[in-house]
Amino acid sequence: MREWLPLVDEYLHELLRNEGRGDHTYLQCPTCVTNSLPTVAGPAKIRCKECAPRLLCEACTISRHVDNPWHRMERWTGHAFEGISLADLGLVIQLGHADRSVCSNPRPARADFCVIDVSGQHRANVLFCGCEHAGMSGTPSQQLHRHRLYPATDTEPNTALTYRVLEHYHIQSLQGKMSMFDYYQSLLRLTDNTGTTYLQDRYKVFMRVVSQWRFLKRLKRAGRGHDVSGVNGTRFGELAVHCPTCPRPGVNLPKGWDIVPEDRRYLYQLTIAMDACFRLKRRAVSNEQKDPILGSGWGYFVEDVRYREVLAAYADQEEMSTCTGLSAIDHANTKYHKGYAATGVGAVVCARHEFMLANGVGDMQKGEKYVNMDYVFASSMSHHRLVRKHVSYDIACQWSKGLKDRLAEFPEHVRIEVPDDTDYSIPKLHYHSHKQIDHSKHSMNYRPGAGRTDGEGIERRWWWIQPIATSTKMMGPGQRQGVLEDQWGYANWRKYVIIAWTLRDRLRVALREQAEHMELFVALTASLKRKHIKRWTAAVVAWEKDSTLEDPYMLISDGPTESDVRRKLAEEEQVASAVPGYIAQHEVSVLGFITMGLDIEDQQYRLQQDTKKTLPSDLPVLLERRTALRRRIQKFRDLQAVYMPATLPLLSQVPQARTDVEHIESVRLGLPSDIATAHRAVVCSDDVIKLELRLREAQCRDSLQDVRNKLHTLDHLYKYKRANVRNQGPNTRAQAELAQQRVRRDRAAARYRRARQARLNLEGPGAWELEFQVLRDEDVRGVGDDEPQSVLQGHRQSASSGVGEGRKKMSWIWNASDKSGDQAHVESLRIEWLKARARALRWQEETELLPEEMRRVLAAMESEASHWETCAAQVRTDVSEEIQEGLKAYALDQMLIFRAMRDTFISVCYKQVIAAGGGEG
Repeated sequence: MREWLPLVDEYLHELLRNEGRGDHTYLQCPTCVTNSLPTVAGPAKIRCKECAPRLLCEACTISRHVDNPWHRMERWTGHAFEGISLADLGLVIQLGHADRSVCSNPRPARADFCVIDVSGQHRANVLFCGCEHAGMSGTPSQQLHRHRLYPATDTEPNTALTYRVLEHYHIQSLQGKMSMFDYYQSLLRLTDNTGTTYLQDRYKVFMRVVSQWRFLKRLKRAGRGHDVSGVNGTRFGELAVHCPTCPRPGVNLPKGWDIVPEDRRYLYQLTIAMDACFRLKRRAVSNEQKDPILGSGWGYFVEDVRYREVLAAYADQEEMSTCTGLSAIDHANTKYHKGYAATGVGAVVCARHEFMLANGVGDMQKGEKYVNMDYVFASSMSHHRLVRKHVSYDIACQWSKGLKDRLAEFPEHVRIEVPDDTDYSIPKLHYHSHKQIDHSKHSMNYRPGAGRTDGEGIERRWWWIQPIATSTKMMGPGQRQGVLEDQWGYANWRKYVIIAWTLRDRLRVALREQAEHMELFVALTASLKRKHIKRWTAAVVAWEKDSTLEDPYMLISDGPTESDVRRKLAEEEQVASAVPGYIAQHEVSVLGFITMGLDIEDQQYRLQQDTKKTLPSDLPVLLERRTALRRRIQKFRDLQAVYMPATLPLLSQVPQARTDVEHIESVRLGLPSDIATAHRAVVCSDDVIKLELRLREAQCRDSLQDVRNKLHTLDHLYKYKRANVRNQGPNTRAQAELAQQRVRRDRAAARYRRARQARLNLEGPGAWELEFQVLRDEDVRGVGDDEPQSVLQGHRQSASSGVGEGRKKMSWIWNASDKSGDQAHVESLRIEWLKARARALRWQEETELLPEEMRRVLAAMESEASHWETCAAQVRTDVSEEIQEGLKAYALDQMLIFRAMRDTFISVCYKQVIAAGGGEG
């Protein structure tokens, strides 16, 4: 850019030079002169804005633009150029005569016939064929189609859109999320941006034709034009783009997939994620009579009529809530349902690859009710009845209870069987918002067969679709569904296109991580007593087979933990809400408000630490995390306006509390403990203050215990490394594991400090400080670390150089321990060993899942190619030869596309699969 700055004047002059004739100052038309007709050469006055900047006469301009009638012209007046249309120059478009023969009975369209193209709006002189060839030429609308013009109506069309503008807007709306209004307005501005030219209003026509175009494209790509049953023979979900990696019997599963041993069944299970999005609202505008749904139930949405019939029987059903008494945070806006025909959508996606599933979307009427999510789940799973399922849902722990009984009450067309071996998990980012007791069975980190699936893919889908939420909110039912169906189809197709690189990169990471975690796990196992390993292994294996057994991942504690306090507070809220006359202030309780603030604090700290060591290659991930955090803080501010309304004016005066900043991780939240003592009693209720105080006390206890656990683990790893690790490779990996444990230790220490400071702000000094003292850096050391200074200097004392037993000084954190002696050490190691085992096994599963998914992709692509090859060979006697030729050409084109994609997939993934130990298959 700096090199260009000195050339600004030169570039500006060149732009202005082109406003005149430039090099083309000749008076006679060069085309006429070239054709040896200098005596009759016309004046060179017409210039096309889209072709080469030569000036031609009117006759030559028309002859050159018979096949380009939508170019924009300008005429030289002697001093400047002025706009003029080809229609004004005399260009006539004769339809129905592809060979350009003369029509003996042309039928002119109206004089104001309007054509909309990428170049803008045009008036056109159009002649329809009415001669003896009219039977072959077709109806007026067919004649327009055969000139690649889409008629606005089937009877006496007076407006048409070029196929080019429809294709152009289609991809702009899908990739750029551009609204129809903005695109149409840009076409008008291209035509005239001064307001001095009359332009016909064709916006409603544009909207209607675009909706039809979207629908026709989906039908075409699904092969409905090749099926003898026609469009009306379309089956439910047939227009959806299917995930090539998801297991589909008869398409991409090998023979014998259903009789593999139990420990291999996860390779052929379908992992899905469910959630609701309350941004995709729709106002109660228009209706199905004025704006009908095109192909209801043929794509991603459930069939509308039958869905509403089922919902009508459950009108009084209450919303679901989480196991902590906390309503899903996204429900914050659902009380404002008046005036909305839909308050959002519930959906089911492929959790591992984020494909929207066929018939896996349904409108929500008021909140996230069982019936809505049950119906959407059953509808989507009706296409996957045979395969084993693993369901991820942010309230799976509650939703899964009674699911079989609820589905049994549905009509037969949507009733499905849910096998007892179906797994239910909570997405990883949502998991920590739930109580911990008896919830390890819902953790994707501990669930056998889950691989490295995080279950959060559906949240990324909501973020991707969010830019069009504003425009779809004001659409009628048919147009809104058409737009969303089209967007999700495009999203699925783009994921299909890049699936080779996605799986290759995942496998590359999985192989590396699996090797590291397995080696660390083996080393940790070798360092522990065999009797402990034997007992722990037996317990966790038994629990994995029967999750009703005692949870092995729970650390036994003598004091009330934070999860205990949260549960107790939730129970108290339930009792209070049962009192007659009780009115809830919000769907999200005050407990949910405070716990959300505590969770955001933890998220902010992690992001702050990760920001310090972020590499340029990791910047996109960091920005995505900041965006997610910003959304959570904005939701927190909404709840703050309900439970602490007087706080907002105070926070508005504090620069550090602003949310419109880049580093959102540094924003002050404004919890009661964050408010100055002089203002706290005024802006915060006693209930809110007391609730945070109880949570902070438990947070202090949990965090301090977590610090002790991590110190136990570090002490053990230090000793093992010193006694057993040799050579550079193992030493590097051991150092990496130690570094990871130090990060976790520091995170727990920081959490304790935040909790203690908050409690001090709320309660002031007191006897409680004897148990929860100030935690200095030198206090964070193990029982055997006798020199605080050695901790500050970052190294440990050797056994020979340490002080005598009588002079050892133990950190105060061990005096306050819930457990003492060897039992605490063993318990800490048990939890760390179980987690290390789970990490190693999940990465091992991932290295086996990904090659199998790659094999399924190849099988799915070959299945698609074979399907289109069959279509190409099909001979239709019920259509014309021209249509038959088009059917065959399109089918062959699709076959070649899928074969080329298969070849590309092999070239991208082959080496990585071989590295993973895969074979030629």
